[in-house]
Amino acid sequence: MKEYSLTRSYEMFSRAEQIVPHGYQGPQNPRFYDFGHAPVFLKRGEGCHVWDVDGNEYIDYLCALGAIVLGMRHPVVEEAARKQSETGDCMTFPSDKWLELAEYMVNRIPKMDWAIFAKNGSDVTSYLTQVARAHTGKPGIVMIHHAYHGFHFWCSSPASSIPPEYQSHIYPFHFNDIEDFEKVVQDHKGQLAAVMLTPVRHDIASDQELPEPGFFNKIREICDKEGMLLLLDDVRCGFRYHENGSAEYFGVDADMIAFGKAMSNGYPISVAMGKKKLMDAARTFLFIGTHFYSAAPMAASLACLKEIKASGAVAHMLQMGELLRKGILDSAKAHGIGVRYSGHPTMPLLMFEDDPLFAKAKRFCALAAERGVIFHPIHNWFLSAAHKKKDIEKTIGVCDECFKML
Repeated sequence: MKEYSLTRSYEMFSRAEQIVPHGYQGPQNPRFYDFGHAPVFLKRGEGCHVWDVDGNEYIDYLCALGAIVLGMRHPVVEEAARKQSETGDCMTFPSDKWLELAEYMVNRIPKMDWAIFAKNGSDVTSYLTQVARAHTGKPGIVMIHHAYHGFHFWCSSPASSIPPEYQSHIYPFHFNDIEDFEKVVQDHKGQLAAVMLTPVRHDIASDQELPEPGFFNKIREICDKEGMLLLLDDVRCGFRYHENGSAEYFGVDADMIAFGKAMSNGYPISVAMGKKKLMDAARTFLFIGTHFYSAAPMAASLACLKEIKASGAVAHMLQMGELLRKGILDSAKAHGIGVRYSGHPTMPLLMFEDDPLFAKAKRFCALAAERGVIFHPIHNWFLSAAHKKKDIEKTIGVCDECFKML
């Protein structure tokens, strides 16, 4: 096998560290990997393949951290965005695509009666809590321990840069633990506006956890009894488990839902949606940003959401995800490597036994990258509709080599 050279990637990263904190932010940063053995900057992408600045090609299982669902540069989405850009993108007033997308979302997502758009997941998850507080007149928000809902102060990890009062009304409980949830509710009885949930527990650096049967129904019962709202952060999972969102897949009766990432196949847009009873509360405050009405991402989102349904993308991702899971687990077992493979097949995570500092995981991902496959050692992976059987088979072959070397 020809050894990959990453000279230009790391020369560029060295320059970036001089002018940008950490070089760049997020789990894509090469210091999350076995440093020096994973690409840092990419030149182009096509389908589920990317090429770095050194000219190396990879099968990508991060999919822009979930934003790519149909495959990079999907022709239907790109054509829709291009046509809209030719007539106008960021303009003084909303384009006609804004209303078209709002009506489409309300018609498509069950039980949701209104929609409002933003640019990223942090925008809309925080917005849900604001509407909930306005509707109930109560300050408290219950959330899952260690859940990621964005970078805003209310849900960020405690640090010296965030005054503790910003999180003074945030109360955590453990996913799938109804008794823990009931205790939190009783401890703060009469003070709680809502609970914020994710469809699955997908913390970084830990096994994913799917909801147990009845979990969401029991949460709904308690919310109704206590006058709380049920909020669903579907930014990461949305349109990967079900074409109409994770609430439909798991049977969650949510009062409000936040979507982003896969709704536009990489274009910057997110949406908050809610039941009719919350419309008056949503009217009580301003939620706006300079680029919130940008038309090209809305055209891309319309095309993407329609294509997900028309092409059977969700079923295909599930099929490829199950194939990948079986191949990796069979290979690991054959080489005597202890692993845990958690999460839904379209958004899996591989963890190694006896690996508290993730040294094995980092080495595995480094070996895979050197053989043309991008995984992540501690963040969940993503499949897209562009992953084909030949990509999965090549990936399993690479994983077999990596397990052998481990």
